[in-house]
Amino acid sequence: MIFVTLGTQQIPFPRILREIDDLIERGVIDEKVIAQKGYTVYTPRHFECVDLLSEEEFRRHISLARVVITHAGSGAIFNIIKSGVKGIAVARLHKYGEMMDDHQTELVHKLCSDGYILDGSESIEAALRQVDEFTPRACDFTQHITEAVKEYIASLTF
Repeated sequence: MIFVTLGTQQIPFPRILREIDDLIERGVIDEKVIAQKGYTVYTPRHFECVDLLSEEEFRRHISLARVVITHAGSGAIFNIIKSGVKGIAVARLHKYGEMMDDHQTELVHKLCSDGYILDGSESIEAALRQVDEFTPRACDFTQHITEAVKEYIASLTF
C-alpha cells in the first residue's frame, strides 16, 4: 500500500494527487493508494482519499505502508524517518506557484543526500522507480535538549 499525506495546514497541494492519478492510470502504480489530502480540493479518479486523520490513524497508515509519499513538511517527514518506512518527499515549488520560494527543497535535498528519504519534488515517478533498491538510513537523530531537561528535573529535590 502507498500512503500519501498532504498535511493538515490549509495549503492545497493538488500536484501530488494529480500525479498519483496519472501514475495509476498509466500502470506505474499498481497497488492500493490511500491519501490524506488535508485541505486540498481534488477528487481522485483511481484511489481512496480522506480529508484528515487523527494522529493515531496517521501513524497506523504509515506503519502499514510499503512507501509513504508526503509533502515536505518537517513533521510528516520526520514521522516517516522515525518509522523506518520508505519515504518520498515532494517539496512545494515556486515555479508552480505553490510557495513564495523554494525553501522546502533545502530540507528535502539534505535528507535525501543523507539517505533518509527519496526526493520526488520534480518527479514522483522517478522516485518510485528507486524505491525497491532504496534502504532508508535508520533514524539517528538525538534530542539533546530533552535529555538535558530530564536530567535537570531529576536533579531537583522537592
